[in-house]
Amino acid sequence: MKKQIRALAMTMATVAAVTLAPVAQAAVIDISSAPSAIALAPNGSAHFGDKFKNNLKDDTFGDKFTFSTTGSTKLDLILTSTSTSALNGLNITGFSLYKANGTLAAAGSMVQTGATDKWTLSDANLAAGSYFVKVSGNVVSNAGGAFAANGTISAVPEPEGYAMLFVGLGLIGLVKQRRKSATFA
Repeated sequence: MKKQIRALAMTMATVAAVTLAPVAQAAVIDISSAPSAIALAPNGSAHFGDKFKNNLKDDTFGDKFTFSTTGSTKLDLILTSTSTSALNGLNITGFSLYKANGTLAAAGSMVQTGATDKWTLSDANLAAGSYFVKVSGNVVSNAGGAFAANGTISAVPEPEGYAMLFVGLGLIGLVKQRRKSATFA
């Protein structure tokens, strides 16, 4: 009888150990890409993004894209990530502009979420300096996904530039008026 009780106790201890053992879960991994520079076209257009391969479900990212300005600059960007359904692809959770020291300069706005995530980011008057745009999110399924941002990062004319433009237009008008007067005289 003691052997049976001891065997039953060992069986119960084994069942309890297996039942109470923590379930092993895959650790969430930061799969952020290394910071990369935004290639600006001469007209100020900007295009950047990233893609994530299969089997990264639940992993997170916070990709940074850098650029510098030499004067007053206007930034207008649209970010999209499209998949077959909200259960696939990426979940974009943030789209923001930071100064190089990590200070938030402008937060993006979510326009749409689901099968297509869409965000906008704007700042009408960036001062000269170094900045980065950060895209944050996670991979929703093992199918992977991608995001792309497009827009402009272009110089804003200084007030002196506008003044010179108006003076130039005024001079052209004055010359034209004098020629018109000379023709009728």
